[in-house]
Amino acid sequence: MRRAMRGAEPTPAQTGEKGLFRLVKQAHETYSSEVLTRKKSYRRFVLDFIHSKQYHDATDAWSKNEHQKNYCIVSELLENHEKLVCQYFNEATLNESQIKKLLDAFNTFEYRQTVLSEPTPENGRQSKSYTSSVPYEPLIDSETIGLIAQLVNEVNLFTEKLDIEDVIARYKKGILSPVTSKNNARLVLLLDQLSIHGVIPYDWQSIIAKKRLIRSSSGRKFLNQHDLSSTLNRIKDTQPGVFEKRFIKTIDRYINQIKGKKIEQKKP
Repeated sequence: MRRAMRGAEPTPAQTGEKGLFRLVKQAHETYSSEVLTRKKSYRRFVLDFIHSKQYHDATDAWSKNEHQKNYCIVSELLENHEKLVCQYFNEATLNESQIKKLLDAFNTFEYRQTVLSEPTPENGRQSKSYTSSVPYEPLIDSETIGLIAQLVNEVNLFTEKLDIEDVIARYKKGILSPVTSKNNARLVLLLDQLSIHGVIPYDWQSIIAKKRLIRSSSGRKFLNQHDLSSTLNRIKDTQPGVFEKRFIKTIDRYINQIKGKKIEQKKP
């Protein structure tokens, strides 16, 4: 009676390989109708999709466990592997063969990554590198990296002034040099805005912390994930002032350039 009133059929558990493939197929269809048509950002699409697929009407333990396993696989795929997802989801159709290739790439991702040692807090330099048989593959294109570097220079985000060509070259090789934040709140605000608009991966907090890419404004430590997330939560609870609004306008200007892939020419 309750189901009849809400006008919905029972929701089955997505079990086994067919259930996993079905979830990926549904994600692709939703991506095509929301992200490719610019109705939603990639981040918003992911959150809405995974929140809408968590529950089902099956009551037996096997179905619950199988659905939960497949649900978590697809959630991790969408949340942590945006570039891989977009590579396949940007196609008009996605058949079983393509889904299998996507999942195979996802399942072996950690084995195929280039393994670089973490830079030490004392000098920020990377020690000996260990490279796998698969080369490092940048997640962001050179034009976008150049514009981001140009943006952070314009707003004086770091103590160091970035050499744009050097940043692009280092990013291509996966050997970015650590920089020092001038203001942690502005840093997090800028990165959050880039993430919301799909310019950078939305697990940027984890990436920065793991690679030790940014020193705090105090210069005493590298920012960890807790530092970044707590600062972001504090910002979201604070009404933006005049300076912050101007700051966001500058960020939006660059986001529009990035979306259009038009690098602003320097004035002579």
